[in-house]
Amino acid sequence: MTEATGQDRLQQLGRFGLRALRIAASTVSLIELLRSEWTGGIAAGVAWLVFVQVERRVLPPVEQPPPQEQPSPAEQPTQRP
Repeated sequence: MTEATGQDRLQQLGRFGLRALRIAASTVSLIELLRSEWTGGIAAGVAWLVFVQVERRVLPPVEQPPPQEQPSPAEQPTQRP
């Protein structure tokens, strides 16, 4: 395994782990708040906020190619049979 693929794999695993923690924290927060356990719900909500901020700052978003512009229907020539 080369250094680049190892680094990519580690980044993918980290991104997956953060996503899993974020989903778990939001779920726990919602359940705790619905059960009227305010301390646990607020703590899990704060944890969710921290995970969101870490994900935004530490892991750059995956680069996606820009969307291809398609002409609008008004610009397309009409084809009549």
